[in-house]
Amino acid sequence: MLVAAAMASVLLLGVSSAGANQPAEHFTQDVTGDTLQCGDTTYTIVSGEIAIVMHEGQSASGNTNFTGTITPRNVVLQDQAGNLYSLAGAIWFGATSTRTPAASKRPLPTSSRSSARAGGTVDSVNAVEHVSPNGKEFLFDFGTCG
Repeated sequence: MLVAAAMASVLLLGVSSAGANQPAEHFTQDVTGDTLQCGDTTYTIVSGEIAIVMHEGQSASGNTNFTGTITPRNVVLQDQAGNLYSLAGAIWFGATSTRTPAASKRPLPTSSRSSARAGGTVDSVNAVEHVSPNGKEFLFDFGTCG
């Protein structure tokens, strides 16, 4: 859910000279009703929102960059048995581009989320992905959720 929001933000955000180097944009989105699949367990969000911060910039030479951070606020999850959990962590993503034609924007998402009960982690999304301008990428996924 949060990764989809991050990627949608990446696709919808374009750096323009008119909007470059402006203050970061802050907004929230209610996520009640969204689900998170972790193996055989489906967590349904029963309350809470995500806070999204987006920033873009452009240098005098025409190089551009953007970053985004998504964090849950008071997100409560419920499993099929009715147990309640909290969601903590953040997703960060960003990209840069240069005026060089061969270099282009590439998202660099990093995410880390966990649902916890009584201070202990029960499931997690914990992944790091990097995409280079030459198209090479790597992904490390250490989580239990998809």
